[in-house]
Amino acid sequence: MKLESRSFNQSFFKIALMAISPLIWTFSFHFLATIASDLPPMSSLETYIVHVEAPDTEIVTESSEDLESRYCSFLPTTTASSNDEGLPSRLVYSYYDVFAGFAARLSEGEVKQMEKKKGFISARPQQKLSLHTTHSPAFLGLQQNMGFWKESNYGKGVIIGVIDSGITPDHPSFSDL
Repeated sequence: MKLESRSFNQSFFKIALMAISPLIWTFSFHFLATIASDLPPMSSLETYIVHVEAPDTEIVTESSEDLESRYCSFLPTTTASSNDEGLPSRLVYSYYDVFAGFAARLSEGEVKQMEKKKGFISARPQQKLSLHTTHSPAFLGLQQNMGFWKESNYGKGVIIGVIDSGITPDHPSFSDL
């Protein structure tokens, strides 16, 4: 009797699941379509570097996940949760050492919303800058067919190294006064 009851329950469950699955699929599709319509298209998004006030010292001593969670609190609700819904995360990078902030893919409207939040300092569109290493000879005043530049075989075989020991932010050179 127990075996027949278990078999009946399994069969009933399979039939019920087959009957309900189109409804589940339709609801899921409608739910995801609603979420997607609330988000701006990825093509209208731009990467912004967002500067926020430095967190309290107790947050700084905690893990990077705590800082990342704090940064996500500045993002609009639909953006902060986009990764949980199978959509690509719009938080591109979290800055920890140089300044308090993050890089994120945002629309202009989302940046405007973020400007109203306490602790927000600025948001600037990312800029791609070109390297100027190929312009060093002109910058140094070296001329192509004469002088030191020609006599040194145009720098062939010369390696210039720069050792950067870092900067001290509280040095008088960086004073705003």
